[in-house]
Amino acid sequence: MLRRTFFALASSLTALRRTAFAQVQRPGPLTLWYRQPALRWLEAVPLGNGRLGAMVFGGPAEERIVLNEDTLYSDEPGYRDLPLDVSPDLDRVSAMIRNGQYKEAGEFITKHWMGRAQACYQPLGDLCLRFSPTHDVANYHRELDLTTALARVRYVYSGVRFEREFFTSYPDNLLAIRLTADAPGRIGFQLSLSSPHPTLQAAATSANEVTFNGQLPGFALRREFDFIESFGDQRKYPEIYNSDGTRKPNAQRVLYGDAIGGRGMKFEVRVQAQTEGGTVTTSPAGLIVQGANSALLLVAVASSYNGFDRSPSRDGADPAPKNRATLAAATGKPYATLRNAHVQDYQSLFQRVELDLGAAPNTPTDLRLRAAATQPDTALDALHFQFGRYLMIAGSRPGSQPLNLQGIWNVDVIPPWAGAYTTNINIQMNYWPAETTNLSECHEPLFRMLGELTATGGKVARDMYHLPGWVLHHNTTIWRDAQPVDNLALYSFWPLAGGWFCQHLWEHYRFTHDRDFLRARAYPIMKAAAEFYSGWLKDDGSGRLTTPVSTSPENAFYYTDAAGARQQGSVAQGCTLDLAIIRELFRNVIESARLLGLDAPFREKLASQLAKLPDYQVGQRGQLLEYYKEFEEYPPRHDTSAFYPLYPGTEITPATPRLYEAERVLVTRRNKSNGGWPGAWVSNCWSRLGDAERAYAAFRSILNRSTHPNFFNGTGAIYQIDGNLGGTAAVVEMLLQSHTGEIHLLPALPKAWPQGRVKGLVARGGFEVSMEWSGSRLKEALITARLGGACRLRYGAKTAQLDTQPGQRFRLTADLASERL
Repeated sequence: MLRRTFFALASSLTALRRTAFAQVQRPGPLTLWYRQPALRWLEAVPLGNGRLGAMVFGGPAEERIVLNEDTLYSDEPGYRDLPLDVSPDLDRVSAMIRNGQYKEAGEFITKHWMGRAQACYQPLGDLCLRFSPTHDVANYHRELDLTTALARVRYVYSGVRFEREFFTSYPDNLLAIRLTADAPGRIGFQLSLSSPHPTLQAAATSANEVTFNGQLPGFALRREFDFIESFGDQRKYPEIYNSDGTRKPNAQRVLYGDAIGGRGMKFEVRVQAQTEGGTVTTSPAGLIVQGANSALLLVAVASSYNGFDRSPSRDGADPAPKNRATLAAATGKPYATLRNAHVQDYQSLFQRVELDLGAAPNTPTDLRLRAAATQPDTALDALHFQFGRYLMIAGSRPGSQPLNLQGIWNVDVIPPWAGAYTTNINIQMNYWPAETTNLSECHEPLFRMLGELTATGGKVARDMYHLPGWVLHHNTTIWRDAQPVDNLALYSFWPLAGGWFCQHLWEHYRFTHDRDFLRARAYPIMKAAAEFYSGWLKDDGSGRLTTPVSTSPENAFYYTDAAGARQQGSVAQGCTLDLAIIRELFRNVIESARLLGLDAPFREKLASQLAKLPDYQVGQRGQLLEYYKEFEEYPPRHDTSAFYPLYPGTEITPATPRLYEAERVLVTRRNKSNGGWPGAWVSNCWSRLGDAERAYAAFRSILNRSTHPNFFNGTGAIYQIDGNLGGTAAVVEMLLQSHTGEIHLLPALPKAWPQGRVKGLVARGGFEVSMEWSGSRLKEALITARLGGACRLRYGAKTAQLDTQPGQRFRLTADLASERL
């Protein structure tokens, strides 16, 4: 009898375990999930706590976790400081432009005004867990749950159910990995760390703890030698070239240790293993766990980074005490405590916004993406939107570095475009959804970077331009270098990045009305940028002020030279993007100074200069011109610079009908569905133009043409986070706009979303907006006034105004009739 009862109980427990396992295999609508391990980096799922990044592959026999830390860059402060000075030749180049010698102007700038290539963002290495050989694994499941920021791997082997759970904790500043099985003593593995950096060394610090120490390259060059030599730029790279331009014997694109004078960032990874049962021992390669019922790995990572202006090799911070403190604080905490702290912290941000566009099919994410071009799946749109918010939280938290081209995730020593900060659209786009999707805190790392750039950019303004204020060209890194990089003027001479970044400061104020932020942080940066552009503007010969040397980033044009030959140029004066950024910056500085009661004479000076800026030009086909006059268009490499006054700028709206229609013509002419960041920008523009179907088509091009299996944006083997975050911003712009001083509900609702619900979007003025719609018509909206004040509303042709107090909530119907709650 007892024997039968025991076996019945065991059978019941086994059935319960199987039922529970079957239940957790049914993912929620905000889960990325797969039926196979990742074979490529672009199939692995990303985790991050703002600073520490991890890519989880989920192999049953070998778990690979690619580690990143956001301060790991090659080179050191000052590496890109060259004796550049435009002032002796500015009049000469300006004269070339006025005389129509655009090609010659570009060639001169390329030869005399360009700097050197930027430092490269570095991978740390691969944390590997090697298990006993596993064949015929069943019920494999790998997932990333966006509602909790937990990654999991589950499978059955030899009748035993194994599970791994991973998270990167912001509160505890570490990566946690828990391994369990539903049979005792079945957890065993060998832990090691491999790295592309040959400096890596392992050492045991206790019976259950190991460290891995290394040093990054002090020099990493994204250019091929042939590229440098074709430009005659050998003098810019004394690390690898002799003074006569010949290559040094040790010339390599990546240099470590003594080959580069000991320069380079140092790093440490410290791993501690805690087990229930079994044993933990150290080995020359790392740790060995045997016969455990469960295991918990705590992974701390730190670098010698000690500020943007201090050498990490000579004046760096020792990473070891940081990691010891991190693990000491976490040791002794139950796994549930660590997990709960992580989930609560993450959800305090993520759960602010909900978006429901329809039910999600019970289909793996990679298969849904393959079918996206032909099968309706509006839940995939919502998943893309929330994945962008997830990446923002995972990659940009107070105290971290800002999101770079790849966020914080990278596997290459020489990544695409150096994996750093391309500042002529890409990094700005990363932060487009920060305020509107209720993640304002995640904007902070960008603001801190701008404060640091005023120091390095101030030096470049003084030394290169002999002007006050600060300037930034189209690339920077953790070292906050501000000179132009190398390459053609077409790509690299563009001193307007600082002005564009200042828009983020002003927008943060528009959303929060944080007067202390405006006074202490935003206004000094904005004012200093305006001081530079105030001095950079020159008379164009007709009494108007313009930028004397100007490019529309990475675009070119055709023209006929004095001899009647057709030529290609890229350098002109007063391009539309230049004027849009300066016009917007001057207005924002004037308004900020007025609000703060500061700098009346400077306000007057800017107002006077503002009145002298040229008007935007409209071409023969009715399109907004990209340049100061109409040129024959060269097939644009990028199609979007002249869109700026429409989006993300606020200058061209229905209140400026002639320019509004000119932007419509331009966007129509350049409308492509190539996905990526251009698709995201185009989608936002179509929403501002009120064309819902084209906005949606451009947004879907991101999913259909440039989304990898793990939902990272990019094509081929390239990943760029801007397409993810620009796409998230594009979803908001279809549902809510507030840039014109009124809150426009459902301004560009596509037919693909006939019913839906959104909660927690944010409009300028600090109004939180939730909506539900059906039959493509608004059913109800809820407005929460965080700050109070006048709230002007629009839905279709209907308008209304609410006079609110802080904390008040209102329900509105489709005719904008309101009820205070």
